[in-house]
Amino acid sequence: MTMRPFHLLFPELAERECRTLRPMNHERLPSRRFLFLEAYCVEPRCDCRRVLLSVLDEGTRAVAATVNHAFEPPGPPHGDEPQTFLDPLNPQSEMAGDLLAQFQSMITHDPTYQARLERHYLAWKAVVDDPAHPDHHRVRSALHDDPTFRAAFPAQTPLRRGEPRTGANDPCPCGSGRKFKKCCR
Repeated sequence: MTMRPFHLLFPELAERECRTLRPMNHERLPSRRFLFLEAYCVEPRCDCRRVLLSVLDEGTRAVAATVNHAFEPPGPPHGDEPQTFLDPLNPQSEMAGDLLAQFQSMITHDPTYQARLERHYLAWKAVVDDPAHPDHHRVRSALHDDPTFRAAFPAQTPLRRGEPRTGANDPCPCGSGRKFKKCCR
């Protein structure tokens, strides 16, 4: 799934409705501003219903955490996956765990913030799913929407695993003693 920043299509709205956090008297987070920058999926007809949040530390101008949040808890067969987690494919700092906890508190105690993220998602997907939209080209090229398009490097024959896949609730193969989903997943 490819994600692109919300401000690419809606710069004024993104600036006006960007969620910020300034921790006060937190033992591990500095008392400076963190910005929650949204990104959404660019695949047409995908209804992943999630947002990827890059938490920017205004003091260092670096990404301090990347949070992946689904609007609803995952259903079968992904019911054992968390609804909100630190994205393992994106930057994380030593503050990431505390910023994740702060985000989870915000999303739980502020239903207007959850509604805002969902509204942004719907506005974004309206552009992505409509090739006639004037801003569609900003997130999708003509090649993306051409059914005859073939990738330059097509997927190869899938590799066969020598051993079974580690399940989410299996012990982590790293030997930590924790469940795989809570450790190296």
